Amino acid sequence: MGTLASNRKGFITGTSQANYASALNVATGTATDSATGNQNCIQYFKSSGRGGGTFRFIRTFIHFNTTNLTEASSISLQLTSAGGSNSSNFNVTAIKHSAGSSNGSQISDSDFNNIDRNTAYSAATSFASSGTITFTLNAAAAEQINNNNDFNVALLLTVDATQSEEDPLESDGDITNAIAFSSAINLVYTEPAASGYNHKVNTIAATSIGKVNTVATANIGKINTVD
Repeated sequence: MGTLASNRKGFITGTSQANYASALNVATGTATDSATGNQNCIQYFKSSGRGGGTFRFIRTFIHFNTTNLTEASSISLQLTSAGGSNSSNFNVTAIKHSAGSSNGSQISDSDFNNIDRNTAYSAATSFASSGTITFTLNAAAAEQINNNNDFNVALLLTVDATQSEEDPLESDGDITNAIAFSSAINLVYTEPAASGYNHKVNTIAATSIGKVNTVATANIGKINTVD
């Protein structure tokens, strides 16, 4: 089993709008780059108010440097919850983003809507109030991870990720999930099985040997008749 820690993690609070539909597509927000501590970072907030309302979303943006991953399988994204609920309204979906110039650079206010709702990386996933939250990543995510140097994954409330036409709140309130950013956010995956000769040669571990008498270890089944 392999583990890869995130290279960058943060969130952006979208600019407040007068209604739910506008809040879904607002272009900018206030970025919190390289977030630490427990943060309310996946949210829908609603306050009708007199003379106009306050409607806003918060989205989380994560980057992994996947340069060294080429054959990972059974991949999941794992993080630690700092608050949430098992209610379906609190479900979160992982999707593609292009914040931070898509290469792990600092996220900025203008990155809020740099998301690709057409490329989901997970199904809707429940977000408990504590413990480890696991997003099982799909084939689209695996292809990105194994064939590119950068994996950019945004975490949105599912109503936001799917651009649901119906406001999930009948009255004022909020749907808020929190992440413990001081804890690791990891990709967890299955590594390819080792192949070729995998025993020591003259006390040197096989993993430190590229060739034996000019023959690559991957092409060696036996040495002096020994498996």
